[in-house]
Amino acid sequence: MLPDSSYPNHIFAIFGYGCHLNNELSMYLDNNVAFANREKPDCLVFCGGFTQRKSAPGVSEAKLMFDYVVPRLSYVPHDTLIEQDSYTTQDNAEKLVSKLGLLLCSARTKLTVACEATRTLKVDLAVRSFLRRRPYLLTTSWELMSPQKQIISTLYDWVAIKFPPLALYFRNKRIRRAEQI
Repeated sequence: MLPDSSYPNHIFAIFGYGCHLNNELSMYLDNNVAFANREKPDCLVFCGGFTQRKSAPGVSEAKLMFDYVVPRLSYVPHDTLIEQDSYTTQDNAEKLVSKLGLLLCSARTKLTVACEATRTLKVDLAVRSFLRRRPYLLTTSWELMSPQKQIISTLYDWVAIKFPPLALYFRNKRIRRAEQI
């Protein structure tokens, strides 16, 4: 285990929502830039895979966000990580925790996760299932999916957290969908 002084004080993870920079995604990222400039987290993590391979070949959600956010920062974070293999909310949470590993073990390390508002419960459940503690959630609302559909999707994801073969099924389904959009 690392000495306590080696842990970051604040990790800020930004979950992705598409590979095209539209008005909604720009608003989401502008909110995250403002938060980062105000709070100055030690470590930024951008999470999101190549989810729109047909319409945005070679572009990952994580890299798109990195390219938008980092030049707008008024400070230089100690670490900046890009995680490009996530296709679902559960992927984002699992890969965030596996990528940061011991860095998240310190009880004094604050974890902030940025997400779209209707996905708050889903993100909270996913992060807590892998981290075993509750993150601070920073939300921006533009409702990519109706709240009713999001509730159903959250129930499916909760079951998938408890039953890994179902999580793999949803991930593979999302990867196949990425080829079509």
